[in-house]
Amino acid sequence: MLGMGLLLALSGASGASGASAQEASSSGALPTLTVNEKKTVSTATRLEADPLRIPFTTYAVDRAQIDAVGAVTLEDTLRTVPGLQFGTQGNYYSRFETRGLRDTQDVLVLIDGVPLRQLQGNADITLIAPDLVDRVEFIKGPASALYGKNAIGGVAQFFMKPERAGGTVTTTLGSFGRTDASLRYRWDFERGNLYVGAASSDYQGFQRDAGRAQTAAVLGGDFALTNNWTTGFQIYDSHVRGDRGSIVPLQDGKPMFGITSRDNYGIPDSYVVGDYQSVAWKNKLDFGGGWSLSHLSSFARYDRFFAGGITIVPPPAAVNKGYSESDTSDRGVFHDVAMTWLTAGKGWSNELQFGLNIERGWQNLDSPSFTNAPTYRGPFYNLPVTNVRNDPRGIRGATTSSRFDQEVRSLYVQDRFEWGAFGVTAGLRHDKFEQTLGRSGTRVVSAQEGSRTSPRLGADWAFARSAAATHAVFANWSEGFRPQAVALNTRNNVVVPDILRPELTRSKEVGLKGRAADDAWGYQLSLFEAEKVDGQRAYRSGPDSFVFSNATSRTRGIESSMQFVLSRHWSGHVHYTWQDARLKDFQTYTDSGARSTNFGGYRVRMSAHNIAGAGVTWAQGPWSVTGTANYVGSRYLRDNTVNPQKLPGYLLANVAVSYRATPQLTLQAGVNNLANRYYIGDDLSAQDAGNAGAPRTFFARARYTF
Repeated sequence: MLGMGLLLALSGASGASGASAQEASSSGALPTLTVNEKKTVSTATRLEADPLRIPFTTYAVDRAQIDAVGAVTLEDTLRTVPGLQFGTQGNYYSRFETRGLRDTQDVLVLIDGVPLRQLQGNADITLIAPDLVDRVEFIKGPASALYGKNAIGGVAQFFMKPERAGGTVTTTLGSFGRTDASLRYRWDFERGNLYVGAASSDYQGFQRDAGRAQTAAVLGGDFALTNNWTTGFQIYDSHVRGDRGSIVPLQDGKPMFGITSRDNYGIPDSYVVGDYQSVAWKNKLDFGGGWSLSHLSSFARYDRFFAGGITIVPPPAAVNKGYSESDTSDRGVFHDVAMTWLTAGKGWSNELQFGLNIERGWQNLDSPSFTNAPTYRGPFYNLPVTNVRNDPRGIRGATTSSRFDQEVRSLYVQDRFEWGAFGVTAGLRHDKFEQTLGRSGTRVVSAQEGSRTSPRLGADWAFARSAAATHAVFANWSEGFRPQAVALNTRNNVVVPDILRPELTRSKEVGLKGRAADDAWGYQLSLFEAEKVDGQRAYRSGPDSFVFSNATSRTRGIESSMQFVLSRHWSGHVHYTWQDARLKDFQTYTDSGARSTNFGGYRVRMSAHNIAGAGVTWAQGPWSVTGTANYVGSRYLRDNTVNPQKLPGYLLANVAVSYRATPQLTLQAGVNNLANRYYIGDDLSAQDAGNAGAPRTFFARARYTF
């Protein structure tokens, strides 16, 4: 049922399987494509399944939860997922990190099954419009056995298709000039459904002259062409423009010179523009006898113009503001074909899925050079101390153009066997990849090809089962890989390739999860160990020389979450993560290439020991009040310097009040960062500086359903 899971992930829904699908087929009706009342997830195994019968850590956030907390940003949407840390660099690059891995490039991001991948970089989650998201599924641990490269730390899937027929119109007003509006609607008809969504967001930004605007739209549908053939499509379009904001120089983890979260020392008129469009086509064919075939093809287009790159560090260093420009054009095609065979007998069942995947992407990048920019020294970061008559950007030079190509071909198989209360899931995937990079001004081409086989094994046992409760223990072991982008560098005035080995991660996990009292309580607890066993890095040791190092790490921790309904008036959630992420080996070198400090044993930068969150909702008649709190503990700013700065932990409290004026109209108002805490987010800048988090903000929202 691999293909079916992928197809229904694209539609954000669960499909009929087994007897139910055969019954729908025999009656001539469209197979059910809506999510049923029983909670299921599809991302972990590409099969719609009860999360208690999946031997992996899974989390899901639905639209009702998103609306209850008054989520305005993507960060707000994901705050109920345990163990996540967030940061936004320069007002554009939103990121999340988990289990000691550095940022979003280590987690595969999907939009309704379509990979949100950009070559040689992170998934640009800034392009995801929060108001169009209907549901989020987050799977922890390497998932390369199913999804291949980039899924070394897990998978985050954003579903855009509304769960049920009907429409919603939402408008939001907020602090710092926020004006958001969205429309979502789904039509169901005899043999299919059609859905549409549009969202617009305009935000002046809490930093001066650092606004951000987004428009996004989605269109899709699923249609039963015959009793045995269902086809579907989805188109997603997003445009984001963000003015560049500056970072804050830090001393002992605290802002220097009285710099506030409102201050912006960036170069005027520097900005980032991102454009993304994807078109997906999917099919499912049922052959009878438990056999089915599914297909997914997609094309993605991503263009980004980047200008800026502000560097502000503590004195006495004099620094320029690091201005640069890059004009990037990414294109990618993705094809996946899978067969599924479902069989069952007395007390047992088996789900076998196997398939192939072909992915090809290419990127063109144009980058002009800039020299002789003014330099600055704190606290007067707007007053240059050298090159004072030059443009803040410096003097524009020649433009370098590059072309990067990547092709990946994959075969995979997964089997799920259940015998009574016991279940085993095993998967294996083989990926073969080829990469080339060429650059103007040289005939040298950097090329790399290789292959990786990624295994995954999990087992679970459901116990103490009753009509109102189920509990399960689970364990899993998995590996993941991510090919690193090839590079061209100059050594001894000669352009040569720099080729790094693919990163390799390995994870072990045991856990307990369950639900009780007719789903009034649900919980999940896991103990995990995640290792980066191969993480080669290249560092410039001089004008024309580089040295290589293998930065390996290990994270051990515990992750827990609970959701509860105490009564018809009270409900809530709580989660807590403790983790210890440390470098196992990180040998550095001097400019001459001699061995210097080995940072093995240091904590991984920006990795907090303690991450926690809680929320409670009180409802009475048309009124409801939701309060949430999220805590991120202290973390080190860097892991490649002796005695790095430590950022203090921070606690954010939010509250939202809702009033259901009519059965269709809900009014809501709220405050985020209630205590107006001034904190530095997890920006991963690897400097003695960081990005300020948003101060206290107010919002008011009206939501009309029809």
